[in-house]
Formats: sequence, structure tokens, C-alpha cells
Amino acid sequence: MELKNAQILSLLFFLTWVTSRGTELTTTSIGAVLDTRSRIDREQTVALEVALRNFNTPSQDLLLNTTELESTDPLQAASSAQKLIQQRAQVIISTGTWPQVLGISDVGKRQQVPTIALTPSAFLNKSFLVQMSYPDSALVNCFAAIIKSYKWRRVIAVYEDDDYGTVSDTTLLLSHALQEVGAQLEYSLVFPPMGDSKSDLSTIIQDEWHRMKEGRIFSTVYIILRMSENLVLSFFKEATALGMLHNGSAWICGPDVTTLLDSTLLDPSLAFNWTDMQGVIGVQPYVDETTTEYLNFKNSFQQTFKSKYENNGGTSFSPGVYAVRAYDAMHAVISAMNRAKVNNSSLVNTLLASNFSGLSGLITPLKDDSTYEMHSKSIFRVVNVVGKSYKEIGLWSNSSGFYNELQLNPNGSSSLEQLRVVLWPGDATMTTPAGVRTLKIGILNSTTWGRPEEIEINGKTINSTSMNGFCIGVFIAAMQKLNPGISYEFQVYPKPGIGFDYNAFVNKVKLEEVDIVVGDVTVTSERMKTVSFTEPFIASGISTIVPMKRDNVHLMLLKPFTPNLWITIFLAMLYNFGAIWYLERNDEKSEEHFRGPWYKQFGATFWIIGNTIFQNSQRIGSFYSKTVIISWLLVVLIISSCFTANLSSILVANQLQPVVDTSKIGCDGDSFVVGYLKNVLKKEKIVQIENPDDYSVKFKNGNITAAYIESPYVPEFLSKNKHYAVYGETQMLGGFAFVLQKGDPMIADLSRAIVELQEDGTIKKLEDKWFSTSVCTIGTVESKSDSQPLGFGVFWILFVFSSGVSLITLVAFIVRKHAIAQRKKKQIVPDLERDGQMVDQVSQIQQTYGATMHEP
Repeated sequence: MELKNAQILSLLFFLTWVTSRGTELTTTSIGAVLDTRSRIDREQTVALEVALRNFNTPSQDLLLNTTELESTDPLQAASSAQKLIQQRAQVIISTGTWPQVLGISDVGKRQQVPTIALTPSAFLNKSFLVQMSYPDSALVNCFAAIIKSYKWRRVIAVYEDDDYGTVSDTTLLLSHALQEVGAQLEYSLVFPPMGDSKSDLSTIIQDEWHRMKEGRIFSTVYIILRMSENLVLSFFKEATALGMLHNGSAWICGPDVTTLLDSTLLDPSLAFNWTDMQGVIGVQPYVDETTTEYLNFKNSFQQTFKSKYENNGGTSFSPGVYAVRAYDAMHAVISAMNRAKVNNSSLVNTLLASNFSGLSGLITPLKDDSTYEMHSKSIFRVVNVVGKSYKEIGLWSNSSGFYNELQLNPNGSSSLEQLRVVLWPGDATMTTPAGVRTLKIGILNSTTWGRPEEIEINGKTINSTSMNGFCIGVFIAAMQKLNPGISYEFQVYPKPGIGFDYNAFVNKVKLEEVDIVVGDVTVTSERMKTVSFTEPFIASGISTIVPMKRDNVHLMLLKPFTPNLWITIFLAMLYNFGAIWYLERNDEKSEEHFRGPWYKQFGATFWIIGNTIFQNSQRIGSFYSKTVIISWLLVVLIISSCFTANLSSILVANQLQPVVDTSKIGCDGDSFVVGYLKNVLKKEKIVQIENPDDYSVKFKNGNITAAYIESPYVPEFLSKNKHYAVYGETQMLGGFAFVLQKGDPMIADLSRAIVELQEDGTIKKLEDKWFSTSVCTIGTVESKSDSQPLGFGVFWILFVFSSGVSLITLVAFIVRKHAIAQRKKKQIVPDLERDGQMVDQVSQIQQTYGATMHEP
């Protein structure tokens, strides 16, 4: 009997050994290094346990071997991971900080055991490290979309860093995302790690806040990237006390803070004051809480969480988004283990190949930068803290923008404000914050010309209601276009005499005395080296002003023709004078005046020429003379008509002509024109003038012979001083513009507003109001008058024609006269011969009868 009992015991022992041996062979161990000191970490721990139970199957025995962290020390986390691996853990899941995750992954890499990170961060590319948390790349894009929708241009990042500065990688992603929407990360308010800190959190928060205030920070838009539960509960309390959540500010919180809102609703152990977060916008990953899978998970989670942590004073047992993500991560790990066994593949590669839809959305583990694009379908929920709860504003995804949850097929909007009205901190009227603090605008109390600004003040800092002037009018209109909610005040600087330097006024932006300089500041290349300018709102240039003198009226009748033409007319008249005299003197039918003394001949010829000028008839004997007179009369008719027309034009035109002399140049002593002239003229030729009324005085005294004035002031000068004009072309410059800091994102917005004001005619109306004459209608005086004297080139063909006709006529007359003379000569010779014969006969008769006739 005893032997039989011994055999039975031996058989039972053997079966027990076989069973335990089989369990050892089939059990799969999953290691977890967890930090259960915070609410989020406790939720993730419970979610892992629930997932292990739900996804465990009879064909495999899954074991979750956990180790709790007692500090944020990475060495402790690495030691815990080493122990888990020694206990044959095939994969390690961690909810610690990123320095702890990195320490665990280094241990896992040596042992070829993958590490699953549930901690959000910008991804760090390390082998055997797989990130299962929500990607920061998608989160920062959601932040940037909110910033863009409200047209904010400056942002302050607030986060709690760790000892290794890993959160700064997320700020780089945020900075890049903000640049894509035209904004910039102006400042990072960084707090040291608070996980194990026993120091006074209030003192730390106040010190960091005052350190930020010491710098010139414009933005009032804060984005909380990362913050532990311990710091969150103290931060908003101190921020409210310090006035950080004031009217005009905007606060946007990431999932770290937003997830706590659900917990603090029903959990009094967190001792959270909702009034400290009124108006805060929260962003967290979207979870569809209406599916059957989620409801089953929620029931299991609440039961487990209540059983473990009810005694700690907690009353809220619902899972947050991080718990849902941990549940999906465990699902991915178990599925990858099963596939790796079947396919005999690496667990790491199988994990990275995971791609399924879980409770928290699309599950695509991260390993390198190329997988960021796989999260373009990540959906985030945007909420707004109101009262002792929050309201949902809408949803956002990278592919659809902002949309309403009720939309089954979302047709997204680029603007969050188009969905629902947001309650902002300290603002019961729900006015959208401007996003910047009150700006200081630097202006001058006067300008050289009394325009475009006319300011009467008693103090140094005044508001816009007491401002008056062209440049200030453009600025106020541009700010209204940009954002009516932006507040600003004017810092007025006195403008002394010649010693005042506009460059020093511009540098007040660089020296951070003011935020924007508004006034008659010209854009120059030298100034652009230190500051930035908006789009010019009015053109500017350097115009040359010269005095005008009246023409010499005594010589007015000579102005229609050039001297060369007058000489040509005189020579042509002499030529025709000689031709007519010659023709008339040698013509048989000419009057007796041409047969008398020479002075009578010249007088008769001059009388004929003069009568043709006045188109009077005069008896002319020679046909050839008539031909010359007709050609000359044609010239006289055309020339006299042109003379009359040009003289009329000259008499009607302004008889003032510019006096151009650049031996002494006057210019504004406080403008950049002085420096410009020093580069192109000798120093002794430059005369600096302080008062615009001194220009005319110095012109009259001969102290200056010309003046260089910026073109916007030319109408003002010409309206007060007569007999002056702009000579030549105006040398165009950069124009008047507003001055801001280098790289200020407001430059683009103000420039766009200025262009809109130009397009809708607002700037033109301000010009008409403040300038005596429109800058665009200033005339110029050229070196030559509008009515130019006529020269020889206009009439040369007439003179050629007249001279040619006269020459041909003279030649014809001379040829004819010579022919007549030859014909007469031929007729005279026979007569002489006949006369000679008769003489000879008489002589013979005399010789024959002479003796007889003379005898006594």
C-alpha cells in the first residue's frame, strides 16, 4: 500500500515537472519599465495589463514582467532593463523619460532586444528602438495650423526639459512648422526637469518668467510642448498670479496638459483649480469613443484601475489618450511576436512593419524620418477650457485641416475660428487676441517741412487718438488692415536742428528702444544692413530745385528762329538782291531807276525785295526778275507763316526759364541727402539748411544756386515759393517705409496691408489731404523750353529751291544776253564794210576832183 502510494506520488511529481517544463518553454515574457508616480503613467500601466489579457490566446502564454521606476535616473532604468532581459524578456516597453528610454535601448541593443517607447518626443534614430507614441511631427503641425488660422506671427514655446535636452528636438520641429505658416518661434521658456525635484516650484516658475520678461519679447501666444503633471498643477496657478493669462494672451497646450483635463474633472486628489486655465486651448490625439472595441476596453480599464488605485483617493477611472495608445502598442507587440514566430523573422523588423487601425487611430511605429509622412492622417481634437469643464472646438488632420466631428466626410477649413467661437483668457467678450504685446512706435514731434507729421504733445508717450499726419495715418490704416486688436502707443522723440541724424532715429529699432519707427524715413541700402523695411507706402527721390528767371523780352522777336536761320535768310535775301539788281540793270525794259546812278539802282532793288516780303505789288520790267521774285516770294510766304506760328507759341508759353548753376547746393541738414551729396560733390559745395523757409532767402542772397530736396516735400516747397521749379529728372530712391527689427515676421503683414491700402485708394486720399500738390503730378523743367526756335534744317530745301531758281534764271539771262550780243555783232560787220566802200569812193572823188576844185 505504501509502495502504491509512493508510485502515485512519483507519477504526480513527474506530471508536475513536465507541466512546469512545458510552461517554461511556451511562456513569452514582455518586460515593462514603468513609472507609476503620475496619473498618465498609471493609466498606461493599467492599459498594458488590460491589453495583455485581451490579446492572450490559449496557444501562447504571455507574461508581463514589470519594474517600477523610483526616480528619473537613466542608470536605474538601464539596470531595471538588464534584469528584465536576464529574466528572458523578449521585448521591453518603457513609459519613462526619454533619457531613461535611451538608457534602456542601449541595454536592449547589446542583447538584441527591441525597446518600445511610449514617451512622446521628436524621433531619435537608434537601432532596436521603436516609438509607439504619438508623433511630435504631427502635433507641431497642428499647433502651426492653429497659429496660422489666427494670423499670429510670434510664438513662445513652454516646456519642461530633461537632463539631456531631448525636448529641444521637438522645438526644432515646431520652429520649422511655424516658418511654413509665416510665423516664428520667438522665445523658449524652459523649465528644468521636475520629476524628482523637491524645490519650491513657485520660485522656479517666477524666476523663469522674470528672466523672459527681461528680454524684449513681443509675443503673447504660448504653446506648452511638454510638461509633467507635477509642474502643470503649479504652473497655471503661478502663471495666473503673475498675470500671464491676461486679456490678449493665448495659451495652447499639448496632450500632456490636455489629457489631465479629463482626469481632473472627477479626481479631487489632483487639487486642480479650473479658474487658472480659463480660455486655454487644448490639443490631444482624437479617439473615437463610440466604437464597441473602445467601450469594451473602457469597461475593463475602469475595473482594473479602480481596484488598483481607488485607495489612493482617486475617483476618476476613465482612460486617457495615452492609455489608449499604450493598449494599441501592446496589441502591436503581441501581433508582431506571433508573426515573427510564424515567419521566423526579426521581431524589430516585424514591429516596424506593423500597420493597422487601433483604438487610437493608425498604428505605424516610428524608426526614422521617412516614416513621418505615414502620420499625415493623424487626427487631433481641439478643446477650449470654459468654466469647470471644456468644450470641443473641432478636429484637425494634416490632410483635411479643421473640421467638425459630426462631418462624416470632412471638408476641412484652414481656419479654426470658422468652426466655433473660442473663449480666450481674461476676455469675456471672446475677442481674438492680437498675439503681441502693446507695441512701442517711435515717431518725431515734427519734420523739416512741418509735414507729413504735425504733432502737438505735452508728454513723451501718447496714444493714437492724439496723432495727426500722413505717415501716422498710413500706419494706423495699415494696422487696422493687419489686426485691429493689436494695441500700440507712440513714443515721441524731439527733432532738433541740423545735428539730428535720421540714422540714429532708425537705429532706435536696432537698440530695442522702440518696436517700429514711423515717419518720413527713406529706404537706403546702408540702413537695410541693420534694420528691415516694409513695402514703401510713398515714392521718394531727390529733386533738383532751381530758380526761374523771365526771358529777355527785348529779343523776343528773334526767338522763333535760330541765329543760323536768321543769317541764312539774310544771305538769301542778299543773293536775290544781287540777282534782281543784275537782271533789272541789264534788261532793256527796266525802269529808268536802274539806268541812273548806283545808289538809285540799289534803292530800286531793295524796294523790290522789300515789297515781296510784305507781299505788295511792284512793277518789274524783266521777265527773269519776275521768276526770281516768285521763287523768293514762295520762301517768304512759308518762313513768315512759321515765324508767326512759333512766335505765338513762345508768347503763350511761360516766359520763365530755369537758371541752372550747381556751384552751391542746399539740402536738408538732417536727411540722408547730406551723405549722398558728400559722395558725389565736393564738401565745400554743400550748404546744410535747417529751416525750409531759409531756402528762398539763401537763393536770393546767392548762398545757394540750387537745392536738393526729397520729392515728397517738393510740392510743399513750390506751394510756398514762386518762381522755382524742378529741373531735370528726379532721381528715384527707395521710398518712405516703416522700420522694424531684422527678420520681424510683421514686416510681411504690414507690407501686404500697405499694398492693399494703395489698391483701395486710401493712401491716395491721405496724400490729397496732407500734401499741397500730389506727389505724382510734379512737373519738371527741362534745359530747353517747350517752344523751340526753328533752325536751318527745317527750311534748307526752300533755300536750295530759291537759290536754284535764281541761279538758273541768271544763267539763262546771261546766255540769252550773250546770244543777242553775238547776233548784233554779225549784223554790224556788213554795214561797216559797206560804209567803208563808200568812204573809199569819196576819197577817190576828192582825190580826182580836188585839184580842180581848189584852183583859183
